[in-house]
Order: sequence, then C-alpha cells, then structure tokens
Amino acid sequence: MTLPAVKKGLIAAACSFAITGITPSFVDAAPVEAIKESRQPNVLLIFADDLGYADAGFQNQSKDVETPNLDRLAADGAILTAGYVTAPVSGPSRAGLMTGRYQQRFGYHDNIGPFVLEEDIVQGLPLDLKTMADYFKEAGYRTGMVGKWHDGDPKEYWPHNRGFEDFFGFNNGAANYWVGPRNLKKYKNKPYAAIYRNDELVPEFDEYLTDRFGTEAVNYIEKRKDDPFFLFVPFNAIHGPLQAKKEDLERFEHIEDVKRRTSVAMSYNMDQNIGRILDKLEEHDLMEDTIIFFLSDNGGKIEGNYSYNFPLRSEKGTLWDGGVRIPFSVTWRGTIPAGQTLDEPVISLDILTTSLAGAKIKQQEEWQLEGVNLLPYLKGEKTQLEDRFLFWENSRSSAIRDRDWKLIVPNKHHKNANPQLFNISEDIGEQNNLFRKHPGEVKRLQQAFDKWNADNEPSKWGWGRDLFPFTNGYRGRND
Repeated sequence: MTLPAVKKGLIAAACSFAITGITPSFVDAAPVEAIKESRQPNVLLIFADDLGYADAGFQNQSKDVETPNLDRLAADGAILTAGYVTAPVSGPSRAGLMTGRYQQRFGYHDNIGPFVLEEDIVQGLPLDLKTMADYFKEAGYRTGMVGKWHDGDPKEYWPHNRGFEDFFGFNNGAANYWVGPRNLKKYKNKPYAAIYRNDELVPEFDEYLTDRFGTEAVNYIEKRKDDPFFLFVPFNAIHGPLQAKKEDLERFEHIEDVKRRTSVAMSYNMDQNIGRILDKLEEHDLMEDTIIFFLSDNGGKIEGNYSYNFPLRSEKGTLWDGGVRIPFSVTWRGTIPAGQTLDEPVISLDILTTSLAGAKIKQQEEWQLEGVNLLPYLKGEKTQLEDRFLFWENSRSSAIRDRDWKLIVPNKHHKNANPQLFNISEDIGEQNNLFRKHPGEVKRLQQAFDKWNADNEPSKWGWGRDLFPFTNGYRGRND
C-alpha cells in the first residue's frame, strides 16, 4: 500500500472511531498526525530555459502567453516578483543553483567556451563540490533529473555522477526538439544533442522533446512516490532552436509574428507538461508533501527566441535585470499560504537552503551555502528578509543590489566603465541613472562588492579571446 493510501486509510479509520467509538488497532500504533509528520517533503525543482520575465501568465505582463498550469501552481503558493538567478546565461546559473554557492567562488563565471585561463583546465562544475542531489541523496532521498544538464562535458561531470540516481536528458546547451532520425536531416544545421539515460545512449525517438521530458518526469514520480524524492526538471524550452508542434502553433495563429508565435507555442507545450506533473502529484495525494519551485535559468533572449522581459531592461547575457531577473514561484500546499505576491529580492541560491530547512536536514557550516531560508518569509512568520546584498559578476560586467539600490558596471575593463546606479525598488526598468546624485550609495555598494569579490577565483574560461590566453579546441556555442 502506498503512503498516500495509508494516510487516507488512517483518516477514514479516525472518522470511523469518531462515529462508532470503536478504535481500530492500528490507530494507536500510528496516529494520523504522526504519519503526516513522518514523511519528509519531496522537493520538485522545475527550471525553464530562456523564459522571459513576461513569459509566464502569472506575471501579468504579456497578453499573448498562455500558461494555465504555471498560473494555478503560482496561485497555490507565492509569486516572488523580485526573483533572481546568479548569472545571465545557462551554465554558471545552473552551477550556482546546484551548489547553493555563488559560482564565482570556484571560477565558473561564464558558459563553457573556446578559451581557458590555463592550458590544463577542464571546464565544468568542480568535482569536489556537492550538488543539491548529493545533499538529498546523503539524507536518504531518492534523486532524479529529467532534462538539460550544462555543467561539464566529460562523463564524470554528468548528473548520474553528481548525486542523481536517475538521469534522462542531454548534456549540452541546446538540442533539437525533434530527435528522431527522420528529423535529423531536416534540422541538420541546428544544434543536436544525444539523449541519455544515465550514461546509456537512448535510441532515437520520433517525439517532441518537451513531451518526452514530461513523460519521464511523470514516470519518475510514479516510480518514487512512496519515498521522499528530489526531482530536478530543467526543460530546454523555450531555448532555441524555435521548433513547435503543429497543433500548438495552430492554437496561436492569431499572433502575427511567426517567431513570437513559435516561442509562445513552445512555452504553452512546456506548461501542458508541467500540468501533467502536477496532476500526477495530485493523483497520489502528494501536493501537501511536495515543495515546488519554478523559475527560469536566466532572462529571455529577445531576438534569439523571441521571449519577452517587459518591463525589465535588456535581455539574457547582460546584468541588467532583463538578464538575471526571472519568473519565480514557490508552492507547498498547506504550509505556504496560497495567493501571495511577495516583493523581497530573492535569488536561486535560496532554493537549496530553503529545501534543506523544509526537509529538516541540518545545514553544516563547512558546506558554505550562501542562500537564506525563505520559509519564515513565505509562511508569513516574517514580513521581510534580513538585509543583504545580491551579487553578479562575469568576465566583462558586475552588479550588486540590496533591497532598494542596484549598482551596475556594464564594461568593467573599459577606461570608461560607465557605472550606473538605480533605485531598483522604484525603477524596475533601470531607466533613471542616479550615479551622480547619490555618491554615498555608490561608495557603499562598491565597497560591499569589492569585499565579496575578494574571495572569488578568477574566471577560468569563456568567450572573450582578449581575456584568456589559451584555446581548448571547443567548437560549439549552444548556451
């Protein structure tokens, strides 16, 4: 009998006792509340790729998107309007998410690329660092991943060697959405990534990739429903190449721009598969036993995949908010009050710390985690978070923000680095540069950034030939 069935049976027994006065023998042995408290919550982390700030319906910023399942998920929990990731591109953003540490601490400033700082550098998430999956696996959780991994090419860097018992997906920056052999010729000039189950190549299949990822995630929940699990589902939607199913395109034929229509159709398909995942949790009475995080890996790419970041400035690849501020929701039915919209700045680093706290896994000081536990804030026990800074830095730019202010240096190597200051809590579009009007704020933020940056390792690889002395033969760019 599954745990949800046991719980339902105990509740029924308790009702029977209330009516008849007869106590079933097993109620004394395992009261309903004891059973409810005995299970650690599952953690489900759903990650979109290149989804813009306005590309989720619950953001109420775009009239052409349809994401009914993301909307119902967000309505069942909290929408975090000032949610950030640690980088404006895929690889370093995922490295920060998976470790719960700023990726600059270990030199992972940019996507894996053609240039390296030293000849013998192997690019990827360092093997001596633990991932979210490692922490949960060591605590007795089952761990699974379905989707895109983008943190190191050698197999020892792949998910099934980084704490995930079960991995289905690809290790690359992008992939065709039609994987089957008849489609390879059609899309021969587009990025193609082989699909693996752990380290075994999956036979080619003629199925839309987002649908297959949805099926694999649903199957994982069915397989692991009786045990606490950590499931990471990083969809590659809506990252290019722009490829959508015919029926999804037809649904949005009213959108005149064909590329925007395709992008919206891709996000709708992802949303439908997220709905399948939520329905599977509902089927097994697991919504109250599952903490669910949803966010994008970085801001939308306006011209590349026609995502929208309104009302934010700029896009993926930059440290304006359009590159690092993303749609973000957290749901834990019965624990986090539903229908909340919360405005405190939060960051993807907080997900690991919050998940460990929810699972009652004691955080160790030597782990050096840099996020905060959001649960007291999400549960309404605190009205705001402790004062702190959020940081961003890559090979060319840097930025820092606190609750109200953001300082950005768009080109830190140029003699005219053009630093800019914004009251970001009031100026979400970063339009009113207050650099000359508030020198005290500039000095305060720059000093905090310099103190943080002093503990970081230099960028070990990237795409700027002028910044790195060695090449490593890398030929792709699927970020």
